[in-house]
Amino acid sequence: MMQKKCGKMNEYYIVANSFAAPFVSDTSKKWWNGINSADALLSFVKEYKHPCGLYVAWIYEDANHASKNPEKPLRKWESNAAIYGEPKFPGQFDPKEGQIK
Repeated sequence: MMQKKCGKMNEYYIVANSFAAPFVSDTSKKWWNGINSADALLSFVKEYKHPCGLYVAWIYEDANHASKNPEKPLRKWESNAAIYGEPKFPGQFDPKEGQIK
């Protein structure tokens, strides 16, 4: 009988872009731990610190996968601004609000 592994942390590779600051996004690449890819990505979003906020983040199995298949992440988190388009007024979207896909 197979035993269910509870609480085992896995390591993932995350590539994230901030909102433009002021003209170009800052890109960060980090190793991040989580029980699964969704847990790791949501934890990253919660802990992300940048003066302009998080625009998008992609999570991959590892850096090799991110390099070879950048368009195929395990999951993506997109801010509401990325989903619905650029805001008409500054501050219209909260940079912490978004969706995981």
